[in-house]
Parts: sequence; C-alpha cells; structure tokens
Amino acid sequence: MSRHQKIGAYEHFCVLIFAQGTWNEKDRESILTHLQEKHNEQRDDPYHLYLKLTRRDKMPQYSDCQICRPIYEMFEEIKGQNDALLFQGHHYLILEDDVEDLKDLVKFLLSKDKVKKLYLLYLDGFKEIKKTVIRMMSLQDLKEKLTRKRVSQTKFINSLNEMNFSNRTLYEITKY
Repeated sequence: MSRHQKIGAYEHFCVLIFAQGTWNEKDRESILTHLQEKHNEQRDDPYHLYLKLTRRDKMPQYSDCQICRPIYEMFEEIKGQNDALLFQGHHYLILEDDVEDLKDLVKFLLSKDKVKKLYLLYLDGFKEIKKTVIRMMSLQDLKEKLTRKRVSQTKFINSLNEMNFSNRTLYEITKY
C-alpha cells in the first residue's frame, strides 16, 4: 500500500540518458531491452520505478498539462544534436519504495560505455504556485523554478543512501 497521497496532475518523473558520441541501434536497444525486462519483472510493489519510465520521442500532446511542454523543451535544449533517450511521464516517486530501483537504474545506465551521463528530474507538483500561473509557464519560467545540481554517480548514490533526494532539482549525474 502506498504511503503517498496523490496531490494532482503536476507530478513528473523524467530521465534523459545522454549518449557518449553516436549510438548505433544495438547501443540503444541494449538499454531499452534491459529497462523493458525490469519493467516486466513480477514484484510486490505494483507501481515500481521501472513502470514509471515513459519513453518520449516527441512533444507530449497533453491538453490538460501545461508543464509537459516546457519540460520536454528543456530536455530537447539540453540534448541538442546529441543522441539520447528521454523518459518523461506523470508519475510520482516514493523515495522509501523507489530508492533501491533508482540506485540500480543509475548504476546500470552509467555502466554502459555509450552513456556519457544522465539527467534526472522529479517534480512533485507546484503547490505554492497558482494554477493560472502554471498554465502560462514558459520554458524560462520553468527553469527559474528548478535547482540544477551536477554530481558524480558516487555522490548521487550516497545522497540516496541518506534518503536525500530533492524535488524540483535537475540532477546531472556523471560517471565520475
């Protein structure tokens, strides 16, 4: 049973896997196959982290979510012309339940030679911001509401071990 009470439609879990050089189809498929296998695993947790990875190849078309568009634009800006995989969806995290999978995900991705780094963002809503402001939020407005943090894999894992994971922080996680 979840200890989290859903607070609205503005929760987002996003992961951008940034390529080292250019990926061939085999590189991309090795990551996607592993993630799909983890997605399909039978678990006690009916809403585990790997179910929360929603692949995004194009701009989200949600008419009822005004945050999806600027989030997608931000990750496209970060990605530039580089190869990458983006996962972006309306999912909430429960750190107590998801921490081991989150560590596993980061370790797996950064163990791949063809993965340079990854970006991770979790938005647990904008409780203090009026919905009318959220509806008009631009890419620049969104960026101003986020904290950016560059960390090594080791520092990120250590933070998770201490149950220290921040909402509205765009983590850039590097191998070293």
